Amino acid sequence: MKLIIHIDLNAFFAQVEINRHPEYQKKPLAVGGGIRGVVATCSYEARKFGVRSGMNIYDAIKLCPDLILLPGDYGEYRKQSNRFFSAVVKTIPTIEMASIDECYGDATDYLQDVETDRPTLHDRLFDLQLSLFRETGLKCSIGLGHTRFMAKMGSDYKKPLGITILLDPVDWKTKIWPLDIGKMYGIGSKTAPRLKELGIKTIGDLATGSIPGSKEILGSEFEYLVALANGFGSDVVSTESRVRKSCGTDVTLPTDTTDYDEIRNRMRECALEVAQTIAKDGLESRTICIKLRNSDFKTNTKRMTFSTYSNSETDIIYRALTILDSFYRGEPIRLLGVTAEDLKPVGDAAIDLRIPINKASRG
Repeated sequence: MKLIIHIDLNAFFAQVEINRHPEYQKKPLAVGGGIRGVVATCSYEARKFGVRSGMNIYDAIKLCPDLILLPGDYGEYRKQSNRFFSAVVKTIPTIEMASIDECYGDATDYLQDVETDRPTLHDRLFDLQLSLFRETGLKCSIGLGHTRFMAKMGSDYKKPLGITILLDPVDWKTKIWPLDIGKMYGIGSKTAPRLKELGIKTIGDLATGSIPGSKEILGSEFEYLVALANGFGSDVVSTESRVRKSCGTDVTLPTDTTDYDEIRNRMRECALEVAQTIAKDGLESRTICIKLRNSDFKTNTKRMTFSTYSNSETDIIYRALTILDSFYRGEPIRLLGVTAEDLKPVGDAAIDLRIPINKASRG
């Protein structure tokens, strides 16, 4: 069986800023801001006060009055990410980037000679962790499993500087199964409460696959998620580039509405989520597409390509609302969404257009 590793940089953006500003070492720090004042990430010192990613800056400061706030420098984060994962491939040549701060790797050749010797296996992973820190100054957590899922759960299990091995049933039954169902990779924040209402409170509860009603909630994903919790799943690590071409989100409104303030506010929320997602992944966009679905289930879209790439909350929201203002005709809306297209890594060269290009479709 393959040995799959997952490496996750700990509070990556905050780490980079602390390395650039040693005076912030061991102090509560957050990266973020923007027009809504949202925390993108924060140091572990800040987390001790209850500060979390996605939290409003105002609330974060209430929890931690001495919080140091810094704007994001995504070009620098991309540079440091490239440096770190270039160091990883010196030891584990086959890696697959999952985002700007995490990767999967096929560590079979690197670890198979010590697979059955658990203390030595742990020591070798520690040596990798230490060598990466010495070369790049960046701390990471490492998970090891026979599947991508177990490797990912392992790297999430202990942070910072965690090393978690999940290779046999004893490992995942003692470490993963007791975890809250909301911590299972693949279970969303909206699904977890519904499962808990059925009595599925832990990953172990789901692993039994026997609690009535769970299949109805999870649908076609039910067997897949139960299998993951029991150690089955993909062990494929692809070296092909997987930079996404687009990133979007949408929301179905509680009732059909023509209230333009409500429509604009929901569009703003979607645009904010998209901006935060592409920024975390070290990507930027110059094409924004909005989607409106009316009460007759007719979906209309309009996209605009701008002259510059950006991932700032201000720009993405402004662009989405600009398109909305030129597009909405007063019909009742039941669903709306925002998608950032034409994505590229921050700092990569690209040809900028001189004038915006508008394309609309109705169908």
